[in-house]
Amino acid sequence: MHRTTPPRPYDAAAIVPDLAPLARTATRLHPRPGSPTPRDSSIGGPLLWPADEPWPRCEGPHEPDGRHIPTPDDVRMLRRLRAAAAGRALTPQEQDQRERARAGHAWPEPGEPVAMLPVAQLYAAEVPGLHPPHGADLLQLLWCPFDHPGQAEPATRLHWRTADAIAKPLQEPAPQPPTVQYEG
Repeated sequence: MHRTTPPRPYDAAAIVPDLAPLARTATRLHPRPGSPTPRDSSIGGPLLWPADEPWPRCEGPHEPDGRHIPTPDDVRMLRRLRAAAAGRALTPQEQDQRERARAGHAWPEPGEPVAMLPVAQLYAAEVPGLHPPHGADLLQLLWCPFDHPGQAEPATRLHWRTADAIAKPLQEPAPQPPTVQYEG
């Protein structure tokens, strides 16, 4: 299913002419809940990762900010609760689940590498205007789930791959960090 974004209701470059030279073609993503496989483009889904390649880890530093933080499972459970309770109040049982998840956990030990999280996997054939390096047809983006001192943006890793060259993909679930800084 292809969806397109409707035309903008106004021309921003006509209102602010200095923006005109900055105009670029962009692909707007329309993610939907689903069950993608490693052979699908996805946001937050599993990556087509070589089994013999170590999973990326962020070396930090990850400085605690004083809050207790959730596990990835806590985050998924909180999202399920929000979706289930859309348009209604949480039940007492759901409120208890939410409070337990929000109680949080300890930060990773200083210097402990943290498994990076899959953010996006995009097959070039599905993204008009995406120009991969020679031979590559798959872009993978991962990020560290913690802020880093002196950085305004998350630590990320980009991997360009040739999907057919991955003879033995990772079969088990990707490593996860023990905790993440934000619920998301």
